[in-house]
This record gives sequence, C-alpha cells and structure tokens, in this order.
Amino acid sequence: MMDDKKSIEDILSGLRTDSSARPAQAPVRSFEHLSDEGVLRLYDGIRRQVDADRALGDKYRLVGTAARERAERLREEIVERGLKFTPIAW
Repeated sequence: MMDDKKSIEDILSGLRTDSSARPAQAPVRSFEHLSDEGVLRLYDGIRRQVDADRALGDKYRLVGTAARERAERLREEIVERGLKFTPIAW
C-alpha cells in the first residue's frame, strides 16, 4: 500500500508542474498507468477546484489553463475507457 501511495504522489507531483516551466513542445503525459478510479479521482479533483473558483467569484483563481488542459486529457482518457462521469461545467 505504501508503495502505491508513493507512486501516486510522484505522478501527482509531475502533473502539478507548472506548464510554463516546460518546453513549448513538451510531450503529453499519459494516464494509461492509472487505474480507472485514479483517473476519475484526478478529474473530480479539478471539478472541485472549478467549483471552489465559482464560489469565490472573480477575486481568486484556483484553476488556470494548465488545469483545464489536464482536465481535457483526463476526460479523453475517461471516454476512451468507457467510464461514466459528469463533465466539468467551466
């Protein structure tokens, strides 16, 4: 269990990397190595951030372009796997 948690933390750390720090032609990260539950959990985390943004109004922004792009890649993976989900209302 501890090894699984560490690998998930490593994955999340890589996904949180600021997109501006990456080269313009950075390879798209794949989510194939994650379980269905893991992909859905990541997508739902972005949904909660979007909901928090909405609750805060325009004063603060938690979700930027990088999160939106990551959510789109996750959505594509979810659709490809045939999983049920509710799309994020941006």
